[in-house]
Amino acid sequence: MLILKLLLFGGVIFGGYIILSILYALVTDYKPKTETKAEVLNASSSSILHKDTLTFYTWNIGYCGLGAESDFFYDGGKMVRSSRELVNKNFSGVKETILDWKHDADFILLQEVDVDSRRSWGTNQLEGIKNLLDFNTVFGKNYQVRYIPIPLFNPMGGVVGGIATYFPYQMSTEPIRYQFPANFSFPKGLFFLDRCFTKQTFKIDNGKNLVIINTHNSAYDGGKLKKQEMAFFKNYIQQEYEAGNYVVVGGDWNQIPPGYTPKDKNSDYEEIEIPNQYLPSNWTWAYDNTTPTNRKVDAPFVRNETYTTIIDFFLLSPNIKLTSVHGISDDFSYSDHQPVKMTCTLIK
Repeated sequence: MLILKLLLFGGVIFGGYIILSILYALVTDYKPKTETKAEVLNASSSSILHKDTLTFYTWNIGYCGLGAESDFFYDGGKMVRSSRELVNKNFSGVKETILDWKHDADFILLQEVDVDSRRSWGTNQLEGIKNLLDFNTVFGKNYQVRYIPIPLFNPMGGVVGGIATYFPYQMSTEPIRYQFPANFSFPKGLFFLDRCFTKQTFKIDNGKNLVIINTHNSAYDGGKLKKQEMAFFKNYIQQEYEAGNYVVVGGDWNQIPPGYTPKDKNSDYEEIEIPNQYLPSNWTWAYDNTTPTNRKVDAPFVRNETYTTIIDFFLLSPNIKLTSVHGISDDFSYSDHQPVKMTCTLIK
């Protein structure tokens, strides 16, 4: 009888915890509009864009909590957050890597950049990288949850983070944050990212505009949300190109590019391919099929054993020529993603 009462009491406490967590999430839920002005952090100085050949980098830095030593509970691992020491080590490595890019980078597109989260020990990574580069910065918040109640005995707690684009140039219009038109159902959607992309526009000397898009598409969705996002995306980027603009899209697509064959299609890793017919053939998917950009996080990284794939890459409109693209291998030392460098030329 005592055991039954204890079980009943425990069930009541657990149920109350879940209900209160959901109610709190409802009250504090971040509800971005479909189209809003993105946050801007200006550098001390910036220049007009007068170049035809441009160098881009993209990297999901995994909030500096998913380095080679880490696993993650939502991917089958055990870790909820890395130690403060590991987060600091990863952030130092991220900054050191990005600082090396400053000499040739025109645009740096980052994802999973935390501002104030329990998982990254309150480190303001957005400001830290901005101060390091002294570049103009555009930030699109896609994750703001006051309290994530799982796992039960070591909850993730509060998260504030998003996608950030860094560049030394003056924008010709205000940057925009676009909300993707889909989310998980209730109550799961209260605790997951509000997926978005940001748009930055620059005037080119031939009178046209260069449109830079930083994206981070859905994960853990079985492909359902990605399908809706990509339909929305397709219409948007084609309209930008048809308006006479140059369009570069980069980021973490959470799906593999057309033509890429994963090394192990029987893996339980969620591999969803963008169809070859998604866009006309004169659009260019820029990726390096020799260097993986993402690893499975069910266990710490082991070279030649951990499952890897490619989900971080660029897309170029037909009026842009791909010059080179290559993945930057670092053995996933600081993130569960590896960076990609891409150089392209605007056709005038």
